[in-house]
Amino acid sequence: MNNKFKTILLILSLLSVSFAHNVKCVHDEKNFPEPEIGDVPEQNFPVQKDENGRRLTSTTYDNIRMYAYYGLLSSGTFKTYMEESLGPAVLDYFQAALKVKYPVSGKLSYSGSTICSVTTPSVLKSGVTADYFLMFDAEYDEPASSTSTTWVAESYACYLASGTKRPLIAKSLINSAVLVNPGTNILLHEKNIYMILHEMTHTLGFTSSLYSYFIDDNGDRLTGHVTSATLDGSTSKVVNVDALTTRLKSFFGCSTLKGAYMENSGSSATAGSHFERRHYPFEAMTSGLIYQQSYSQFSLAMLEGSGWYEPDYDYADGYWFGQGQGCGFLTDTCTTANSAFDDFCTGSSRGCTVQGRGGGTCSSDTRSDGCKFVHPNVNYDCDNEDATDYARLPTLQSFGRTAYSKCFEGTLSSSSSSASQTSFCFKYSCSGSGSSTKLSVTVGSKTLTCTEAGSMSVSGYKGYITCPDPLTFCETVGASTCPRGCMGRGTCTSGKCVCNTGYSGKDCAAISS
Repeated sequence: MNNKFKTILLILSLLSVSFAHNVKCVHDEKNFPEPEIGDVPEQNFPVQKDENGRRLTSTTYDNIRMYAYYGLLSSGTFKTYMEESLGPAVLDYFQAALKVKYPVSGKLSYSGSTICSVTTPSVLKSGVTADYFLMFDAEYDEPASSTSTTWVAESYACYLASGTKRPLIAKSLINSAVLVNPGTNILLHEKNIYMILHEMTHTLGFTSSLYSYFIDDNGDRLTGHVTSATLDGSTSKVVNVDALTTRLKSFFGCSTLKGAYMENSGSSATAGSHFERRHYPFEAMTSGLIYQQSYSQFSLAMLEGSGWYEPDYDYADGYWFGQGQGCGFLTDTCTTANSAFDDFCTGSSRGCTVQGRGGGTCSSDTRSDGCKFVHPNVNYDCDNEDATDYARLPTLQSFGRTAYSKCFEGTLSSSSSSASQTSFCFKYSCSGSGSSTKLSVTVGSKTLTCTEAGSMSVSGYKGYITCPDPLTFCETVGASTCPRGCMGRGTCTSGKCVCNTGYSGKDCAAISS
């Protein structure tokens, strides 16, 4: 049974002041025990349908209730961070973003002496008012050197409901040598959030060992929804559930798409249990951990496709990689795709990521099958206040999470007309609509007005700034959005989070003081 998740990170730079760059992950072959099937009473909300099987009205479900247990963690700053900042932020997100179709009726409890290979917590024996119980555990396992691999977390569901087989009890074991207390480093805190979102999503159902338990609207087991396809000569698992496949067809502009291609490389726990890296490099549910990740509509749609949950897609991050680029973007060889599609790239130059939050360099990685894209580098991240130290013409640019700047490419220089292309972080604004959309870009004390894609010079400087297509930019990376829907801790107003009392930050997930 491959119901397991152990994230192996290649630490290019240990989590220090400069952060870890371009981190990669795979999952190893540790065998976890088969999950138990528990006779837990579940409330059933039957779906009303007409004589043709069509849904008559939407059923109102309750938000999922989650209980996190931190009693396995040793006292110290790591436990404090997990218990007061990281864990609550992620649980608040899921409790806002997910409704559960078959909630636990009464209390969720377990009477056995051990669960998930640890002593059963007394609070679980007594019973908790929850639909899902997650235990956080940790151990310290520092890599031998800054270039050696080490795991960051392993997570698995160990107790399923007898009726729906929905995961009820799970455990996440975290390597506290890698996922560290970030202190005041808000970007590292954000990266930790995505890692825990990733791990919890696995235990909620996004894993090949649980696909066979997925159910339809009637509660009947799905069949035929997991197939295979050949991608660049390798066999890939394809998951075809309506909630996900419908969104993918629309997003990519590929009406013949058979479902989501899953990762085709790595161990048996990596392959099949993550989105294919070359198609979804910035999605939180690929096998890799990099900056500028998104917990997108596709992760939520996979959970909806399980038949156990109903997501609120207002909590999805914006995601743009491959949007509207057609079937060939998914099926062409990387040799062809790198040149044929805008979101892939050739060479090794510096530019802006498709997500638009900052710069990086064009390259492939161990999971992208040779397909190249601009990999983000935190030193060029517009949300990073310290990125000014690595910037060309820093006085013209704006950095930091409250700057709301985006990445623009160009060769602008104070002295050389043949300077190499680089990335810049500029404030901007959008006006107009449709074909009359205009993009205003603030470059120091000057404002450029982009009315179409092309190059623009800046008075007093050599080189140029590249204007993206204004309509495309303003509808995607330039649109005002609230990260992860404000994590269930605030209201998204005009594209910015208005946080509830006690919470703060761009996403209402600021580190607790």
